[in-house]
This record gives sequence, structure tokens and C-alpha cells, in this order.
Amino acid sequence: MSLTAGTLQAIRDRVGGRGVSAYLEAAALRQIERDNLAEVVAAYEKENGPLDEAAVARKVAILTGDRAAGAA
Repeated sequence: MSLTAGTLQAIRDRVGGRGVSAYLEAAALRQIERDNLAEVVAAYEKENGPLDEAAVARKVAILTGDRAAGAA
């Protein structure tokens, strides 16, 4: 695996020299979760058509605690 010097330095600035591996592991896991979610959404949309954007916005508001946005 390779990273640009700037990216590696930004990680080290956040976590110190000994936390780089854990930071990269967590980042990789987050990306895998996002990829998996994208696959679930694509399968749903293939079967049912596009997601209702207003419904998605309401659910995001609930999950993030932004009740004002969910009411819109």
C-alpha cells in the first residue's frame, strides 16, 4: 500500500506515529460499509425503482437528530 507524503502526514498529525495502522483499518472498514450500503441500495432500486428522496431526507434527519430538517 502506498500513500502520498501529504496524506500520511495528515494522518500522523491526527493520530501520532503509532496510530496510523488503526486509523487506516478504521478508514478501510468505513469504506467497506459504504460499498456494502451502495450495493444494497442498487439492488433495492433495481427491484423497486429509485428511492424517494424526500423519504430518505426524513430518515437522515431522524438518524442525525435534525428534527427540523425532517419536518420539511
